[in-house]
Amino acid sequence: MSEPNRRRERTARERRAQSSVGSIILLIAALLIAAATAGVLFEVVGGFQSDAATASDKSADRVIARAVVVGSTGHVNTTGETVDAVTLVVKRAEGGGNMDLNDVVVGTTIGSGAEAPVGSATEVSLTALADDDDSLARGVLNDDGDRAALRIDLAALTGVELRPSESGTIRLLSPDGATTRVRISVPSSLTGKTTVAV
Repeated sequence: MSEPNRRRERTARERRAQSSVGSIILLIAALLIAAATAGVLFEVVGGFQSDAATASDKSADRVIARAVVVGSTGHVNTTGETVDAVTLVVKRAEGGGNMDLNDVVVGTTIGSGAEAPVGSATEVSLTALADDDDSLARGVLNDDGDRAALRIDLAALTGVELRPSESGTIRLLSPDGATTRVRISVPSSLTGKTTVAV
């Protein structure tokens, strides 16, 4: 083989070698980028899973801690002109765990909008209506059949008594932030009545 042919062959081999090295470098770069991208994706997916688990736990807590109001009665004051107290009959949320009413705070949109814990001396009192195992003596709803009456003294709590046709909202606030809202509306006439459905 002549010298010029050898030089051309050598040059061709060098070009092929350089091309192969370039391809290998590109392949390594692509693998590094793919690995970095996968790492970011795993981190993002992990964050979403963590957020979803937290949200799920919070939702479960809300179901467990939520009280359900199954009845409401207004108590007419001695003059027969206003409703000065309201009794809410409550049970625990269906399928939920034990509900400690001692941890519940009662709030209103009536008058001052004040809040008071269940069992406070003058504002909110608890009476057991249905309780097979005396758990409500401790303020705990631990069975789907348990019923408790929360008597809320509106006059003591808010400084306001509701007149005929007036309305407001009572809130039961659990420690974990779950809220049960009850809209109460006084009938247009209280004449001759000691209690009314609200």
